[in-house]
Amino acid sequence: MKRAPRGHPREQLESLIDRLFFCPSCTTWRTSRPLRTTIQNATARKRRYASTLTSHTAVNATKNVPTRYQALYEALGDVRKKAPAQVNLSRLQLALQGLESETPTTRIAVLGLNVQATARRLVRLLLADPLSDAERWEEQILDPNADYSQGVIIRYGQPPNPNLPQPRTSVPVLQIPSAVLEKMNMEILVSSIQGPRNGEGLVSMTVTSDAFLSPSIGTPTAATGRQTAISQPVHSTLLVTKGLDELVSATELLASTNFTAMEDRASVQLVVNLEDITAEAPGQVLLIDATKAEEGLAAIRRSVTEARTYEHKWVDSGLPLVSSWLTLASAARSETVIPEPIKVLISSILTNATRNLRAQAALETRSNTTMSRSLATRLNLEASIEEFSRNAHQELQSGLASAWDSRNWRKLAWYKLFWRVDDVGLIVADLVTNAWLPRTERAVYELSGRLSQAGISPMDTPPTPTPSLGPVAVSAPEPAQVLHAQAEVATKPPIQPVVANPTGTSEVQMAPVPQPIPLSASISETRAQQMRLAITSLTSTAQQIVLKTFSLTGLSAGLSGLTYVSLGPGSLYEAGTIVALGTAFALWRMQGDWLKATKFMEDSLHDEGKTVIQRIVTRMRQLVEDASVVVEDEVEVHTRREAENAVMRAKEQLDRLK
Repeated sequence: MKRAPRGHPREQLESLIDRLFFCPSCTTWRTSRPLRTTIQNATARKRRYASTLTSHTAVNATKNVPTRYQALYEALGDVRKKAPAQVNLSRLQLALQGLESETPTTRIAVLGLNVQATARRLVRLLLADPLSDAERWEEQILDPNADYSQGVIIRYGQPPNPNLPQPRTSVPVLQIPSAVLEKMNMEILVSSIQGPRNGEGLVSMTVTSDAFLSPSIGTPTAATGRQTAISQPVHSTLLVTKGLDELVSATELLASTNFTAMEDRASVQLVVNLEDITAEAPGQVLLIDATKAEEGLAAIRRSVTEARTYEHKWVDSGLPLVSSWLTLASAARSETVIPEPIKVLISSILTNATRNLRAQAALETRSNTTMSRSLATRLNLEASIEEFSRNAHQELQSGLASAWDSRNWRKLAWYKLFWRVDDVGLIVADLVTNAWLPRTERAVYELSGRLSQAGISPMDTPPTPTPSLGPVAVSAPEPAQVLHAQAEVATKPPIQPVVANPTGTSEVQMAPVPQPIPLSASISETRAQQMRLAITSLTSTAQQIVLKTFSLTGLSAGLSGLTYVSLGPGSLYEAGTIVALGTAFALWRMQGDWLKATKFMEDSLHDEGKTVIQRIVTRMRQLVEDASVVVEDEVEVHTRREAENAVMRAKEQLDRLK
C-alpha cells in the first residue's frame, strides 16, 4: 500500500483532529509534539511500548542478565516456582533484581524504635553535603508535620518541580541530589518498628527476621482508613535508638527475634544516640551523638574556617563508623564476582528455605505419627473387637434358640395354622426384632464411637450386587417426559456400567454403585432385609400349606362320597377309610412342609447373622490396621522433593560464584 502524498485530505483531517480534540490533562504533551503524526509512527511507538512490558522476574531472552549470573538467576526463578511457600517472595524478588544488572542498587532500611525522629536525623546527617548550604530536602525530612507515618523512601535524583502534580505512590518518595547515594548506588527506607512499651515483655510475641529485613508498610486502600501491608525488602538494616531505655528495649527485641540464618542477624546493625557520653560502645552497637554532629555540620556551613571544629565534632559524634558501615553494605564497593550484599541476601533466602523445608517435613512426620495409632490404642481396640465377636456369636446362638422355644413361636405350630395363618407376619416380625442380635447392635454403636474417638471413621462398603445377565431393553423416552426423567435421574443412586456377554455379543448393563454406610447401620439394615424376606416367604408358605391341606381333604371327601354312592349302603366303612386316609395324608404333608419352611428360616437367620458379624469384625480389624499404617501423600512428597532440589541447585550455583 503506497503512502498518501503530502497535502492529501487524509493527512489534513489528522492534523485537524490533533488541533481540535485533545485531553486537558495532556495539553503539554499535545502542544510539545508535532501536529503531523502518521499512522506508521503511531504503530512504531506502540510496538516500542509493548517491547518494554516484560516482567522483572521473567527468565527470557529480553532480560539483560549478565552471563555469569544467568545460571543462578534461572535457579532462583525455579525456587520461586517450586518453593513459593518456603521463601519470602519480596526478598527473592529483590535478589533477582540485583542479578539483572552489573551495578545493582542497594536498599538500606533505617528503622526507629516506635518513632522515626532519631532515624530521620541520622539519615539527614549521613546524606547532607557539609560544603553547601542547607537544602530543602533536609527541612522536608526533619519536618514533624510531614506525612511520613508509614515511612519514606529516599532516592538519588533532582527534586521535582513543586508546581507540577506529584505522582501518587504507595510509599512517599523523596528525591535528593546526594553524592553519597549516587556514589554508593543506594536507596534508603526510613520507617519505624514496633517494640515493647513501658516495660512490656516479649515473651508472648513472635518476631521474625522479616520484621527488620522486609518491613511491612501500611498503605490506605479505602476511604474508611483500611490499610494494606506492603513488604519493602532491604539488604541491610540500621536500628536506631535514643537513650538507654530504647537501647534496652531494642536489645530485648533483637534477642527475641528468630533469626533463622546467621546472615540475617549480621545484616541488622544497632545504633544508639547518646548525648554527652564519651564511653566506648560494645562491638555490636554503634554509639553516636547526633547533637554533636549537627553542631559540627552547622559550624562548617557558617564558615569554612571552622573546618577543624567540624572535623573534631564529626569524629567525636561517631558518624564515621556509621558511614563505614554504609560503605560496606553497598554493592557498589564490592570487588567480588557477585556483590557481597547480593550474595548475603541470596544465601539468607536459601538458608531460610532449607530450614522451612526441614520444618515442614518434620511437621508432616509428626502429623503422620499422630494420625497413626499408638500400640496401646491398637491393642485395646483389637481386644474390644475380639470380645465383641465372641459376645455377638453367643447372643446369636442363644437368642435364636430362646426364640424358637418361646411361647410366641409355639403359636405357629403346624396344627394351629388354620386359625393363625394371618398372624404369621406379626409373630415373625416380633421374634426377629427381639431375638436377632439386639445387644450386638448396641455393641456396634458403642464400638463405632470408640473408633471415632480414636480418629477412625467406622464406615462399611456393602458388597456389589450381582447384575442380571439378560439384555436390557431401552425405549426412547417421549418428549413430554423429559423433566420427569431428569427428576428420576437426580434421585436415583449412582450407577456404574457392567459388561455382560451371555449371548456372545457385547452388551452393557447398569448396576448401582454400592455406597459406604456406617457400621452401626449394618445390623439394622440386615435385620430389616431378613425380616422382610422371612415374612414374605413364611406367610406365603403358610397360606399355600393350608390351601393344599384343605384341597387334599376335600378331594378325599369327594372320592369317599363317590365310593359310597357307587357301592351302596354297605360301603360306608370303605368310604370312611378313604376320608380318614386322605385327611391323615394331608395333615402329615402339612406338618412336613411347615417344619421344612420354619427350619429353612431358622437356618437363614442364623447363617445371615454369622455373616454380618464376620463382616463387621473383619471391617473393624481392617480399619484399625489401616489406621496404624502411616501413608504419606504422594503429591506432597513429590512437591517437597522438587522444592528441595530447586533450593539445592540454587546453592550450587551460588557456591560457583563465590
